Amino acid sequence: MSTIAGPATGLRTALSPSVAALPASTTVLGAAEIARLPVQSYGDLFRPIAGFDVSNYGQGGVGYGIALRGFSDAEHGRDVAVFVDGVPINEVSSIHTPNYVDLNPLIPETIRSIGIVRGPFSVEAGDAGLGGAIFIETKRAEPLSTVGVSGGSFETLRGLATFSQVGPGLQPFLAYEGYGQGGYRQNGDLGRYNAFNKVTIPLDTGSSLSVRVQMYGTSFGQPGYLERDLVRAGLVSPRAATNVTDGGGKTLQTVVANYLSGPPEDELSALLYASHDQTSRFSDFGGGQRGQVQERATVGGRLRRVWTTNLFDVLPTQVLAGADWRSDALDVITGPSVARGFTGRSLDLDILQHDLGAYAQVQVKPTPWLKLTGGARADQFLYDVRNALDPALSPAVSPHIVSPKGGAALTPFDWLELFANYGQGFRSPSASSELVGNPRLTPFSVESTEGGGRLIFDRVSLLGTVFFTDISNEVFQAAPGLPVQNLGRSRRDGFEIEGKLLAWRDGLDRVSLFASTSAVSARLLNGATSIFVPNVPASLATVGAEFDLGEPVTPFGPGRVTGAAYLSYIGAKPLTEDGLLRSRPYTRVSGRLAYVHASGWTTYGQATWYPGDRTSESIFNFGPTLAAAASDIFTSPQPRLTLLAGVTYGFATGASAP
Repeated sequence: MSTIAGPATGLRTALSPSVAALPASTTVLGAAEIARLPVQSYGDLFRPIAGFDVSNYGQGGVGYGIALRGFSDAEHGRDVAVFVDGVPINEVSSIHTPNYVDLNPLIPETIRSIGIVRGPFSVEAGDAGLGGAIFIETKRAEPLSTVGVSGGSFETLRGLATFSQVGPGLQPFLAYEGYGQGGYRQNGDLGRYNAFNKVTIPLDTGSSLSVRVQMYGTSFGQPGYLERDLVRAGLVSPRAATNVTDGGGKTLQTVVANYLSGPPEDELSALLYASHDQTSRFSDFGGGQRGQVQERATVGGRLRRVWTTNLFDVLPTQVLAGADWRSDALDVITGPSVARGFTGRSLDLDILQHDLGAYAQVQVKPTPWLKLTGGARADQFLYDVRNALDPALSPAVSPHIVSPKGGAALTPFDWLELFANYGQGFRSPSASSELVGNPRLTPFSVESTEGGGRLIFDRVSLLGTVFFTDISNEVFQAAPGLPVQNLGRSRRDGFEIEGKLLAWRDGLDRVSLFASTSAVSARLLNGATSIFVPNVPASLATVGAEFDLGEPVTPFGPGRVTGAAYLSYIGAKPLTEDGLLRSRPYTRVSGRLAYVHASGWTTYGQATWYPGDRTSESIFNFGPTLAAAASDIFTSPQPRLTLLAGVTYGFATGASAP
């Protein structure tokens, strides 16, 4: 993905704790760039970014499949560590899938920046950072408020209002959203409310305290999954539902407090958070409907310090050190159900899980053109499980893991950056789906190396990376509630190439082009018949443009035309270990066009089009990973065309009182 302002230089050899300064393959998106993207749901924030594989399951308000570096898109983002304002979003020991990610409560208009690290190379990421990490920061304040409404295909209607002020006093940023949709498929209705309330308090010492309170709720139907070959043959409508009583809901309440003191290079930060959520999901993956109900309370915190100095007066050095803690208390019930009513119990667990982590990173610059980075984190887990159905299977265990990291970046010329990395990452065992049956299970770990470089010129940049990842025991789960399968050792080899071109610039007017391609070989190493890691596309590619143009292009008076459009290609995915059953390659086109008038009115329209296959984005093998039949392959078809249009009015709200 491009930045319309053009590429920056010298980032990876700078002494900085920021994502962009890591000697790794990273991407940072700002609020202005996000506003130009065609976003109909949160997965669209990541689709145009190099290396991302995104799957919209089409099952209401459940988390999407978000994957990096050759990990499966069938696991609800479990292999990417995700943070919002420093708060970990991955749900440990989730009944859906271990380290399940649900970003549906994220309102795109509240995002200040998104930082992405590909691979397990951030010491701050910790649990679930196998394929990479996503760091999302929300806005503190802006000098205007907005009110808007949008609507489109499949009875979609959304309303959003924001209020904010800047100034020396309290800085509020409030956002309230209501959303409803009838759905493309039968039983695809969804409704939600979202109240985002953030206040930043400047303190006399130059520090600040931000407090965020958020309340979110959703209820939805689930169309379920259809046998792929029947849909392709026209024997089953792509809009049909499997079971019209499937569905679920979620309520979430979150309180977050962030304290910051000092500039980024010498910063002290502290975080405290607490959340409570209740989720339910009733789904039929074959064999009848099964229910999952979970109640979770989470508390946690983090303390982080950055020091930048000139060691021995000759060696520029930066030290980052921190500690984090998280405690989750869960009540979990699963079992067969009819019309969302349980008829039995297969799990009835009370789970208490703690994660205590500590990390450190040192960056040194022996020369102005070379930076060396080294670090590690240590994590201690504590589990206490109470099994109401079988008290003998109530593990109380305390596994731990240490994850070293290291890298180097050099800039031999102003126009060239080179970098190399080594890192280990991990995912904690799930108390709900793994530890009950195997209490000796230790954290799932990966070992990864990468090397790459970036060419940087006035209007052009080109980033290329090759990576290699080894896993001692690949774990796969076709769908929530289905068995967790151990596939043995695996290896991922791949590359990513990302290009950016500032094609035209005249004052504030810009047109920028971007393109990326990536490929990965995700192979099992056990034997001749077990070859492929399922649900990993062999290749990905994106090409697109974004623009910001003013008069005389706009015919309706003073204003600007902004937007973005891109085409994505997603290669075929093996659906079995032997690769005999695969998805088809498919393409997706998405675009947004907005007219921003000087009076404060903005009108916009956007569209998403699947010109070819619509069954391969959300596709699963519900049979064995070896020797499956074509009748075991199920899909949730995407709509051919989705349209959305809206209008927003923004107005200045002045400065807050001192």
